Amino acid sequence: MDLKLRKKGWQTQPFRFAADLVESLSKRVAEDCKSSGKTLTAAQYVDAAMARHLPSSIDEQLQLAEDFLVSRDSDVGTGQQGSHRVSPEVYAIASDLPNALRREGHARTAVHVYSGALDRFLAELDAAGPLGKINAPRR
Repeated sequence: MDLKLRKKGWQTQPFRFAADLVESLSKRVAEDCKSSGKTLTAAQYVDAAMARHLPSSIDEQLQLAEDFLVSRDSDVGTGQQGSHRVSPEVYAIASDLPNALRREGHARTAVHVYSGALDRFLAELDAAGPLGKINAPRR
């Protein structure tokens, strides 16, 4: 809803995610489009994932990256890049994140931070099950 109401405030932001998460995201969006009857986009999911799970502090971002890497038992490679329109709140954190990490001596860590946030969000969605249709008429 926010994207529709504040569309002009949303900006395009490049993200790099673990390749398997990009595939999982794509499948989840397709499944939810079918089960809900709504037109949904990967950008909406990325924004929701970052809004829910992307911390603003470097220390918390590094902890998220570490948790993600430990859950994978290894590095995830360079990841797969894509650009998504995100809300102003997410853009404010995500747009400087790679450079902020680099300034702190953690270059090439953003992929793990972003992947950690998306991985947590997709796990929440999996636990919740398919997105259903809303049958009640809107007023």
